[in-house]
Amino acid sequence: MKHLLSLSFWCLLGQALFFTPATFAESPKPSSILYENANLLHTSRGEQTANAYMLVTDGRFTYVGTERPDVSEDTEVVNLAGGYVTPGFIDTHAHISLGAVSFTIEGNNVEMFADNQLEIAKWNAQKMLEFGITSIRNPGGDTRANLAYKNAQKSGTVIGPRAFVAGSIINTIPFTGLAVGVDNAVSIREAVGYQAEQGVDFIKLYTGLDAEQISLAAAEAKRWELPVIGHLESVSWQVGAERGVNHLVHAMPVSPDLLPAETREEYLAQLRPGNFNWFEWYAAADFESAEVESMIAALVEHNTSVDPTLIVFYNAFYGNQPGVTEHPELMHAHPELVENWRTFFHFNIGWEASDFDKAQQVWPNVQAFVKRLHDEGVLLTVGTDLGNPWVIPGVSYFQEMELLADSGISAFEVLKLATSNGAQVLERDHELGHLAEGYIADFVVFSENPAQDISNLHSIQKVIQNGTVNAPAAISP
Repeated sequence: MKHLLSLSFWCLLGQALFFTPATFAESPKPSSILYENANLLHTSRGEQTANAYMLVTDGRFTYVGTERPDVSEDTEVVNLAGGYVTPGFIDTHAHISLGAVSFTIEGNNVEMFADNQLEIAKWNAQKMLEFGITSIRNPGGDTRANLAYKNAQKSGTVIGPRAFVAGSIINTIPFTGLAVGVDNAVSIREAVGYQAEQGVDFIKLYTGLDAEQISLAAAEAKRWELPVIGHLESVSWQVGAERGVNHLVHAMPVSPDLLPAETREEYLAQLRPGNFNWFEWYAAADFESAEVESMIAALVEHNTSVDPTLIVFYNAFYGNQPGVTEHPELMHAHPELVENWRTFFHFNIGWEASDFDKAQQVWPNVQAFVKRLHDEGVLLTVGTDLGNPWVIPGVSYFQEMELLADSGISAFEVLKLATSNGAQVLERDHELGHLAEGYIADFVVFSENPAQDISNLHSIQKVIQNGTVNAPAAISP
């Protein structure tokens, strides 16, 4: 037996799922806090409101505006001293409980394992919250582990971002602790149905599925009224959008079908196993081609979102640079994960110096493609792929926003991707992602304006989740 889920996770699951209301003490009476002298950044519409007030009662905004509201004598008043306020951040790609990856070999069989640990989930949760991340989408992993964190956070057992989760990733090859293997219509329906009955928020489909399997899984997810996340490679993004995938992840639309016919055959002839296709596809792609134009049009038509996760690919493309593997903020990543990345699990297995050179040469093409998606009206969000090599909780979220800004997206628009766009993808736009009356009081305060310069994220002062103040991390510029 190899890498069973830690016992503490099952203890947490019991706490999170099987308590009774009598377990809790009587809730305190609702209290109010009035925040004054705030510069509000309304990210959804790109507007700033100076000298504003926010009244928070029982975890929600009950007033947001420029006139001082009438409040009772026992209302706490907090002067934000002209600080800049954004809605709480949403990381739409965070495998929060993912631990070390390993494998076993028995004869000709190689079996992969992903550990899931409560300790790692709690570590990541606290770090992310310190950097202003108040909500996450966990796009796949062990079903019970992902739901355990979600329910524990909701009940207050764990302090961290609220979570909206997918269960085990559905693929043709099993990966213990991460993905379930399917091989026919019955197993696909069973995999979707089991996760739906357990209470997941999304269904995640992976690269091994063909177009027909994607159609079947998406139809079954729709029957359960669950949105579908797709990590697609051989099947094109256009086909995925047309077959029912609601959300695409990773700025790697590396299907050969999206290459011009005249270069496709040559690309396929030199295709190597491994992650070389990440940069080789970009070297072969023509972003003015009819294939790419049609794909982008399909994403817009079907309102299919894209979560680029630029940081995880930057870390791969520049994985021979000490700025990645010796990043000064690696102390924010769990030590067990860092050790796993150094000794086994990384995305550059088999890469030589020439491969890194080629990858780094096409990196501007990756960023230009993401900017193109944004300009064409594709809904983009901010996600990090937390749990994967060299992704640091919290730190890499700021890196992701900086990479998006480096791609040519304005700072105010990047903040929109991190807040209201994320809320749309979570289907919580009615209660998250905005500074407005009735919304959950998640917000972040900065001493400098991040809508003018994205590097001002590092001036973070306060993080408020559900009206509760959390201390930010000591963040290096």
